[in-house]
Amino acid sequence: MSTESKSMRAVVQNEGSDMTCSVQTKPIPTPGSNEVLIKVEYAAQNPTDWKHSAFFSPAGSTMGCDFSGTITSLGPDIVNSSLKVGDRVAGCVHGNLFEDKGSYAEYCKQESDLVFKVPEGMGMDEAATFGVAWVTACQVLVSDQNVPWPPAKQDKYYLIYGASSSVGLFALPLAKAMGYKTIAVCSPHSFDLVKSYGADEVVDYHQGIEAAGAEIRKLAGGGGVDIGLDTISDGDSVKISQAGFGENGGRLNLILPAPKDKAGLREDVELSSTMMYTLFGKRFTMTPLKPNPYYFPVIDKDRKFGAAIMDHTPELISKYGVKANPIDLRGGLDAVPQGFADMKAGKVSGKKFVYKVAE
Repeated sequence: MSTESKSMRAVVQNEGSDMTCSVQTKPIPTPGSNEVLIKVEYAAQNPTDWKHSAFFSPAGSTMGCDFSGTITSLGPDIVNSSLKVGDRVAGCVHGNLFEDKGSYAEYCKQESDLVFKVPEGMGMDEAATFGVAWVTACQVLVSDQNVPWPPAKQDKYYLIYGASSSVGLFALPLAKAMGYKTIAVCSPHSFDLVKSYGADEVVDYHQGIEAAGAEIRKLAGGGGVDIGLDTISDGDSVKISQAGFGENGGRLNLILPAPKDKAGLREDVELSSTMMYTLFGKRFTMTPLKPNPYYFPVIDKDRKFGAAIMDHTPELISKYGVKANPIDLRGGLDAVPQGFADMKAGKVSGKKFVYKVAE
């Protein structure tokens, strides 16, 4: 398909109150200042995609965040002057909220310093997994927890709850590259998987809060951990994670907002929620359908860090062995609504849904 057609197929939020999406035809977006237009080859799925469609997305929004593809045109005032038409790139956009931003489409646009060139030897299906989950892991381990990029040497244990999730599978090799020894909390059927991604120790969360916490502390040398990431942030995950911390407490990052009910939670373990959308440097709201939505402000340092992630990604892949999530190839754009339903039903474990968009 050529951009001369001026239209494309895309997964778009439907009109009406049923909060569903479908494949529709819409105009190809025009790249603005510092933007590149990308012919999407593959697009990956995240929980945020189906959740937006089910609860937040305005009608007409183009769905999807993660992508890989080929640059077809450059907008004016490109910041990343190394990019050219024909380059293979990947990354993520702030999808599911805007009519002209979304990766579940034959074309998408993104700012030139918020994409990375796909390293030689990496498949484009693999590259598409380096989106929301990857930048979230980087934001937590480097920016939020104030640790240098590799080769940092953090000589202590790092706890990752939900290590078999997409974020967890990126956090594991990144933590290893930063020098941490890693303790992965997940189900036993994922033990081999998380070990292959860099877990030094594994803990079964089914043991419950006290037993799992005691095992984490023992594996960390008896004194417990003082830093970690809870990629689930729901149910007992926060309590189990906190139970693995030592008597001096520490810092635990969460993917979702901290629990409102503080009963049973430790005050000496700081809980910090991560909102990766601030990396795009645009004002936005997570509740656009409410009468008076709250808008997240622009945070300049987060936008700069978003560009830093893209700058470091090729080296982290090529030199430090950060690898793609395991892939479940689901077909084309028409398969996306079913993928949303499957993820909502909990039918995803240890794999990333990826859609082949280009014909």
